[in-house]
Amino acid sequence: MKKKIPVITIDGPSGVGKSTLSYAISNKLKWNFLESGYLYRTIAYYITKFNIPLKEKKIIPILKNIKFNFKYINNKIKVIFENKDISKKLCSEKNSIISSKIAIFPYIRKWLLYKQRKFRKFPGLVTNGRDMGTKVFSDALIKIFLITKIKERAKRRCLELKSNGFNINFNFLLKKMKERDNRDKNRIICPLKPDKNAIIIDSTNMNFKNTLQIMLKYIYKKLKNINNKT
Repeated sequence: MKKKIPVITIDGPSGVGKSTLSYAISNKLKWNFLESGYLYRTIAYYITKFNIPLKEKKIIPILKNIKFNFKYINNKIKVIFENKDISKKLCSEKNSIISSKIAIFPYIRKWLLYKQRKFRKFPGLVTNGRDMGTKVFSDALIKIFLITKIKERAKRRCLELKSNGFNINFNFLLKKMKERDNRDKNRIICPLKPDKNAIIIDSTNMNFKNTLQIMLKYIYKKLKNINNKT
Protein backbone atom coordinates (compact mmCIF):
# COMPACT_ATOMS: atom_id res chain seq x y z
CA MET A 1 0.00 0.00 0.00
CA LYS A 2 1.38 3.40 -1.01
CA LYS A 3 2.29 5.59 1.96
CA LYS A 4 0.10 8.67 2.24
CA ILE A 5 1.88 12.03 2.10
CA PRO A 6 1.45 13.69 5.53
CA VAL A 7 -0.17 17.12 5.79
CA ILE A 8 -0.37 19.64 8.62
CA THR A 9 -3.16 22.21 8.28
CA ILE A 10 -3.30 25.52 10.13
CA ASP A 11 -6.63 27.32 9.79
CA GLY A 12 -8.12 30.43 11.32
CA PRO A 13 -9.29 33.98 10.55
CA SER A 14 -7.05 36.79 9.27
CA GLY A 15 -4.50 38.25 11.64
CA VAL A 16 -3.88 35.19 13.83
CA GLY A 17 -0.39 34.58 12.45
CA LYS A 18 -1.12 31.54 10.27
CA SER A 19 1.33 32.50 7.53
CA THR A 20 4.46 33.13 9.59
CA LEU A 21 3.79 30.20 11.92
CA SER A 22 3.10 27.66 9.18
CA TYR A 23 6.16 28.77 7.21
CA ALA A 24 8.33 28.46 10.34
CA ILE A 25 6.98 24.94 10.94
CA SER A 26 7.63 23.90 7.34
CA ASN A 27 11.24 25.08 7.75
CA LYS A 28 11.67 23.13 10.99
CA LEU A 29 10.31 19.93 9.45
CA LYS A 30 11.88 20.53 6.01
CA TRP A 31 8.46 19.96 4.47
CA ASN A 32 6.76 21.68 1.53
CA PHE A 33 4.68 24.79 2.14
CA LEU A 34 1.43 26.21 0.76
CA GLU A 35 0.07 29.67 1.52
CA SER A 36 -3.45 29.07 0.20
CA GLY A 37 -4.48 32.69 0.61
CA TYR A 38 -1.93 33.74 -1.99
CA LEU A 39 -3.82 31.75 -4.62
CA TYR A 40 -6.96 33.80 -3.97
CA ARG A 41 -4.93 37.00 -3.66
CA THR A 42 -3.27 36.38 -7.03
CA ILE A 43 -6.68 36.03 -8.69
CA ALA A 44 -7.78 39.23 -6.92
CA TYR A 45 -4.69 40.98 -8.30
CA TYR A 46 -5.62 39.95 -11.87
CA ILE A 47 -9.18 41.17 -11.35
CA THR A 48 -7.94 44.59 -10.23
CA LYS A 49 -5.20 44.90 -12.86
CA PHE A 50 -7.51 44.12 -15.78
CA ASN A 51 -10.64 45.84 -14.35
CA ILE A 52 -12.73 42.68 -14.35
CA PRO A 53 -16.18 42.96 -12.72
CA LEU A 54 -16.52 41.08 -9.44
CA LYS A 55 -18.85 38.49 -10.92
CA GLU A 56 -18.03 34.80 -11.21
CA LYS A 57 -19.09 34.48 -14.87
CA LYS A 58 -16.70 37.34 -15.74
CA ILE A 59 -13.81 35.86 -13.75
CA ILE A 60 -14.01 32.23 -14.97
CA PRO A 61 -12.66 32.99 -18.51
CA ILE A 62 -9.44 34.54 -17.13
CA LEU A 63 -8.56 31.65 -14.81
CA LYS A 64 -6.79 29.73 -17.57
CA ASN A 65 -4.39 32.67 -17.99
CA ILE A 66 -3.39 32.82 -14.33
CA LYS A 67 -0.07 31.19 -13.46
CA PHE A 68 0.93 30.89 -9.83
CA ASN A 69 4.65 31.63 -9.77
CA PHE A 70 5.86 31.38 -6.17
CA LYS A 71 9.46 31.69 -5.05
CA TYR A 72 11.02 31.51 -1.58
CA ILE A 73 13.67 34.18 -1.04
CA ASN A 74 15.24 34.91 2.36
CA ASN A 75 12.58 32.80 4.07
CA LYS A 76 9.77 34.84 2.52
CA ILE A 77 7.22 34.00 -0.15
CA LYS A 78 7.57 36.01 -3.32
CA VAL A 79 4.88 36.05 -5.99
CA ILE A 80 6.24 36.82 -9.45
CA PHE A 81 4.07 38.30 -12.21
CA GLU A 82 5.58 39.35 -15.56
CA ASN A 83 9.04 39.05 -13.98
CA LYS A 84 8.08 41.46 -11.17
CA ASP A 85 7.64 40.78 -7.46
CA ILE A 86 4.00 41.65 -6.64
CA SER A 87 4.04 40.22 -3.10
CA LYS A 88 3.51 43.55 -1.35
CA LYS A 89 0.61 44.44 -3.63
CA LEU A 90 -1.08 41.17 -2.72
CA CYS A 91 -0.89 42.16 0.96
CA SER A 92 -2.85 45.39 0.52
CA GLU A 93 -6.17 45.62 2.36
CA LYS A 94 -7.98 46.26 -0.94
CA ASN A 95 -6.61 43.05 -2.41
CA SER A 96 -7.47 41.18 0.77
CA ILE A 97 -11.11 42.33 0.60
CA ILE A 98 -11.46 41.29 -3.06
CA SER A 99 -9.92 37.86 -2.38
CA SER A 100 -12.43 37.36 0.43
CA LYS A 101 -15.33 38.23 -1.86
CA ILE A 102 -14.30 35.83 -4.64
CA ALA A 103 -13.85 33.06 -2.07
CA ILE A 104 -17.63 32.58 -2.02
CA PHE A 105 -17.76 31.67 -5.74
CA PRO A 106 -18.29 27.87 -6.11
CA TYR A 107 -16.47 27.41 -9.43
CA ILE A 108 -13.39 29.34 -8.31
CA ARG A 109 -13.16 27.31 -5.09
CA LYS A 110 -13.50 24.08 -7.07
CA TRP A 111 -10.87 25.20 -9.60
CA LEU A 112 -8.43 26.11 -6.82
CA LEU A 113 -9.06 22.85 -4.98
CA TYR A 114 -7.14 20.95 -7.66
CA LYS A 115 -4.34 23.54 -7.64
CA GLN A 116 -3.99 23.37 -3.85
CA ARG A 117 -3.82 19.59 -3.72
CA LYS A 118 -0.96 19.54 -6.23
CA PHE A 119 1.27 21.00 -3.49
CA ARG A 120 0.99 17.72 -1.57
CA LYS A 121 4.41 16.15 -2.10
CA PHE A 122 6.87 14.13 -0.04
CA PRO A 123 8.21 14.40 2.60
CA GLY A 124 5.08 16.34 3.66
CA LEU A 125 3.12 19.59 3.41
CA VAL A 126 2.38 22.41 5.85
CA THR A 127 -0.47 24.62 4.69
CA ASN A 128 -2.68 27.35 6.07
CA GLY A 129 -5.99 28.95 5.19
CA ARG A 130 -9.62 28.80 6.23
CA ASP A 131 -10.75 25.40 5.01
CA MET A 132 -7.51 23.43 4.71
CA GLY A 133 -8.44 20.99 7.47
CA THR A 134 -12.18 20.82 6.82
CA LYS A 135 -12.18 20.56 3.01
CA VAL A 136 -8.94 20.74 1.02
CA PHE A 137 -6.97 18.25 3.14
CA SER A 138 -9.70 16.70 5.25
CA ASP A 139 -7.48 13.64 5.79
CA ALA A 140 -4.60 15.75 7.20
CA LEU A 141 -2.40 14.10 9.79
CA ILE A 142 -2.46 17.13 12.11
CA LYS A 143 -5.04 19.93 12.17
CA ILE A 144 -4.60 23.17 14.09
CA PHE A 145 -7.08 26.02 14.38
CA LEU A 146 -5.75 29.38 15.59
CA ILE A 147 -7.91 31.96 17.33
CA THR A 148 -7.10 35.46 18.61
CA LYS A 149 -9.35 38.24 19.88
CA ILE A 150 -10.26 40.54 17.02
CA LYS A 151 -8.75 43.76 18.44
CA GLU A 152 -5.41 42.03 18.82
CA ARG A 153 -5.69 40.67 15.29
CA ALA A 154 -6.43 44.16 13.93
CA LYS A 155 -3.43 45.52 15.82
CA ARG A 156 -1.14 42.88 14.30
CA ARG A 157 -2.58 43.43 10.84
CA CYS A 158 -1.98 47.19 11.14
CA LEU A 159 1.66 46.59 12.01
CA GLU A 160 2.02 44.17 9.09
CA LEU A 161 0.51 46.64 6.62
CA LYS A 162 2.67 49.50 7.88
CA SER A 163 5.79 47.35 7.56
CA ASN A 164 4.83 46.83 3.90
CA GLY A 165 4.39 50.55 3.30
CA PHE A 166 0.60 50.81 3.69
CA ASN A 167 -0.99 53.44 5.93
CA ILE A 168 -4.36 52.38 7.34
CA ASN A 169 -6.71 53.52 10.08
CA PHE A 170 -7.10 51.03 12.95
CA ASN A 171 -10.88 51.49 13.35
CA PHE A 172 -11.44 51.13 9.59
CA LEU A 173 -9.38 47.94 9.57
CA LEU A 174 -11.23 46.57 12.61
CA LYS A 175 -14.56 47.16 10.86
CA LYS A 176 -13.35 45.43 7.68
CA MET A 177 -12.01 42.46 9.65
CA LYS A 178 -15.38 42.02 11.38
CA GLU A 179 -17.09 42.10 7.97
CA ARG A 180 -14.67 39.51 6.61
CA ASP A 181 -15.13 37.25 9.64
CA ASN A 182 -18.86 37.41 9.06
CA ARG A 183 -18.47 36.52 5.36
CA ASP A 184 -16.07 33.66 6.10
CA LYS A 185 -18.13 32.15 8.91
CA ASN A 186 -21.50 32.40 7.17
CA ARG A 187 -20.70 31.53 3.56
CA ILE A 188 -22.56 28.48 2.29
CA ILE A 189 -19.47 26.79 0.81
CA CYS A 190 -16.70 25.79 3.22
CA PRO A 191 -17.41 28.24 6.05
CA LEU A 192 -14.62 29.13 8.46
CA LYS A 193 -14.80 26.73 11.40
CA PRO A 194 -12.47 24.32 13.22
CA ASP A 195 -12.48 20.70 12.13
CA LYS A 196 -13.85 18.33 14.78
CA ASN A 197 -10.36 16.82 15.13
CA ALA A 198 -8.46 20.13 15.23
CA ILE A 199 -6.52 21.36 18.24
CA ILE A 200 -7.58 24.93 19.02
CA ILE A 201 -4.87 27.36 20.11
CA ASP A 202 -5.62 30.87 21.39
CA SER A 203 -2.64 33.16 20.68
CA THR A 204 -4.21 36.37 22.00
CA ASN A 205 -1.76 36.69 24.89
CA MET A 206 1.19 34.92 23.26
CA ASN A 207 3.94 36.20 21.02
CA PHE A 208 5.16 34.42 17.90
CA LYS A 209 7.85 32.42 19.71
CA ASN A 210 5.49 31.13 22.42
CA THR A 211 2.82 30.15 19.92
CA LEU A 212 5.34 28.38 17.71
CA GLN A 213 6.72 26.42 20.67
CA ILE A 214 3.26 25.19 21.66
CA MET A 215 2.45 24.17 18.10
CA LEU A 216 5.76 22.35 17.60
CA LYS A 217 5.38 20.54 20.92
CA TYR A 218 2.02 19.17 19.79
CA ILE A 219 3.29 18.34 16.29
CA TYR A 220 6.43 16.53 17.46
CA LYS A 221 4.41 14.52 19.99
CA LYS A 222 1.89 13.52 17.33
CA LEU A 223 4.60 12.56 14.82
CA LYS A 224 6.48 10.55 17.47
CA ASN A 225 3.36 8.61 18.41
CA ILE A 226 2.65 7.82 14.77
CA ASN A 227 6.25 6.71 14.12
CA ASN A 228 6.15 4.44 17.16
CA LYS A 229 3.07 2.70 15.77
CA THR A 230 4.65 2.03 12.36
